[in-house]
Amino acid sequence: MQSWMIGMVSGTIFVGWWAFLPSSVWGLLFAAIALVALRWRSVAARVTCGVACGCFLGLAHGTVLLQHRLIDTCVGVPLIVTGTVSSLPSESPMLNGGLRQRFEFSLRDLLPARCAGPSKLILSYYGDHKIRPADEWQFEVKLRKPWGLANPGSFNMQVWFAQRGIGGVGSVRKSSERRQQFQIESLYETHHRLRQTISERIGRLDLNPQVIGILRAITVADKAGIDHQLWFLFQQFGINHLLVISGLHIGMIAGVGYLVGGIVQRLFVTTAFFNGCMPGALALLLAGLYSALAGFSLPTQRALCMLACFVTAALAGRRSGASRNLLMAAAVVLAFNPLAAVGSGFWLSFGAVAALLWVGKWQHGMGTIRRLFYTHGFMSLVMLPLGALFFGGGSLVAMLANVLMIPLVGMVVVPLALMAAVSFLCGWSLEATLWRLAGWPLEQILPWAEGLSSMGGTWLYFPLTASLPQVLVGLVAVILLILPGKRMLKLLLPLLALPVLLPLNTSSQVPSLDTRVTVLDVGQGTAVVVRSQGRVLVYDTGGGNPDGMNMGSMVILPFLQLQGVNALDTLVISHPDLDHSAGTQDLLRAMPVDRLRFGGEDFQYGKGRPCIAGESWRWPGGQVFQFLSPALETTRSSNDSSCVLQIEVGDYRLLLPGDIEEERERTLVSYWGDTLSSEWLLVGHHGSKTSSSLAFLKHVRPQAAVVSSGYANRFGHPHLSVTQRLQGGDVSLHHTAAEGALEFKLVQGRALEISAYRKVHRRYWM
Repeated sequence: MQSWMIGMVSGTIFVGWWAFLPSSVWGLLFAAIALVALRWRSVAARVTCGVACGCFLGLAHGTVLLQHRLIDTCVGVPLIVTGTVSSLPSESPMLNGGLRQRFEFSLRDLLPARCAGPSKLILSYYGDHKIRPADEWQFEVKLRKPWGLANPGSFNMQVWFAQRGIGGVGSVRKSSERRQQFQIESLYETHHRLRQTISERIGRLDLNPQVIGILRAITVADKAGIDHQLWFLFQQFGINHLLVISGLHIGMIAGVGYLVGGIVQRLFVTTAFFNGCMPGALALLLAGLYSALAGFSLPTQRALCMLACFVTAALAGRRSGASRNLLMAAAVVLAFNPLAAVGSGFWLSFGAVAALLWVGKWQHGMGTIRRLFYTHGFMSLVMLPLGALFFGGGSLVAMLANVLMIPLVGMVVVPLALMAAVSFLCGWSLEATLWRLAGWPLEQILPWAEGLSSMGGTWLYFPLTASLPQVLVGLVAVILLILPGKRMLKLLLPLLALPVLLPLNTSSQVPSLDTRVTVLDVGQGTAVVVRSQGRVLVYDTGGGNPDGMNMGSMVILPFLQLQGVNALDTLVISHPDLDHSAGTQDLLRAMPVDRLRFGGEDFQYGKGRPCIAGESWRWPGGQVFQFLSPALETTRSSNDSSCVLQIEVGDYRLLLPGDIEEERERTLVSYWGDTLSSEWLLVGHHGSKTSSSLAFLKHVRPQAAVVSSGYANRFGHPHLSVTQRLQGGDVSLHHTAAEGALEFKLVQGRALEISAYRKVHRRYWM
């Protein structure tokens, strides 16, 4: 059985990384191989059977997933959908002061019928009604395919969409909602309503907003109150796993169940049957209830399955190996969701437990205190290479922080919060006191943590970048380090981990005239990174909320960290519109900037100065940068105040015009004339019909052009007339929405090399 499970897990994971799905004939082939392999009882035959079963399962799941996706002809078309709210809505404030509610919507009907196919949607609602789980609604919506930004180093939302089986994403059209007269009272959907009730009660507490956000996260897994600054604060101390209801929390609650169950059976129960099952049954019940509050996330599924294996084996009078339980949990999780292993959560959850089981094998005879620090020290070392792979850095104080915070959160905050939730649901007045007691330790610790974080430097959190082979070598070094053996050998083992601590690559230190230009996929916005010989220029910082989630923190900084960049030579903000400037403050806080230039009249960055036509500078590699606009005149249009930057790399020119429109283009043509000629063009204003005039394009004469805009955006960018003008001029046109991040490699004496992230990292579910 164990050999079969290893094969099944391996086969299922393997299919999740395929670029394309083959025809259904391959499914029959895998089924036939599995049946044939059953005839033999060797280990190889069982593994082969498991692999074939895993491939069959992954292929079948992937085929169904793609069949339930919105078809191309229904993207952006008004549709009528009827169904049920099937998740805990996530609330987030808008810049205009409104509130967005985002939720899963299980479809019962979709009109017109030709667009039928999706069974589950993600909808955003901006109206006045309170959206509650299990309610039946009818909405008029505009949908698009489940799409996500595709960039090196940052999270691809399409992973999450694929794992949840989402067939379409969209927004409810204003005043189109209609509440149905009945509700779907399924247990799965109504338990989300219970989660929402508890979350709303926590939101009304008279506590620090950050503490409220933490309590909501660890009680009902509502992370709406965890902004990126709080998440990064916890990440700096290596304790951000405490913000997620994980197997650690489930294990602690199960331990309480065992303790209470043991007391109950001693005091009240005398039959032999109950004497054997009471502790395990109560532990499983409490763990299951807490998993339900967490929305049955992947870590809770893993913990619940391992606990069920342990309890079942105990009731049957058999021994249950923890490693075998972990393997069984992986098989069960992947059986229910074959794409679970595509995301980092699967590897972090199962990897952390595997590491704990490994270190536990070598702790016999240790005292309690020594075992505590030994375990946390080992896990901190394990997280350094994993942090380099998944997060671009690792905490240097994780061991001490976890020694303090795991007992505090697991044994004080979480139990008090759960007791408060139970008291609230039962109507007991004690709940208010319990909530305050649960939040009090967090209110005392957070100011200290923020103070330490504000000191700056890398003594808390060290930037690390590593490839998968480097991470694997680093993990092997950490695993071997605790093995009993010769001390001289242990002194050599850290050398295996050295590649993780060194810069991953030298892409920002390429030979002098070699230049990399990366147009990042930031949706409806702009962000361009130019790198050569250790110098880096960033042109615009994408959109989002300057005080919340934005492309600077979500896309640009992870990309720069992946390239080993820790300082900018130049930061150019073309103009003040948020789709170009929202991430500016995050970049300025994260790393030093030698030169800051910006367009527009508002001086809002505390440093730097406006860009002025004629200003130029040169990098040591020979690259020349020059602003062509704006001049000193006052402009009436924010778009026409954009910094127009031309970059000369040897005989090759690149033009970044920001959002200038036709009037400013005519001014540039009349003043600069043939100087505008550039082989590479960032299409102005995301491809708007008010830009990229024929006269402008005739003077620029680009050979390659890039449109940076969002997939199925509401502005219709790029406009058909702009696309036709560019293609009519025999221009190689690229689009970030379709191709993801685009990297252009300019090497002296060689043709332009183009790399599209979606093509290089193609997966069938993207």
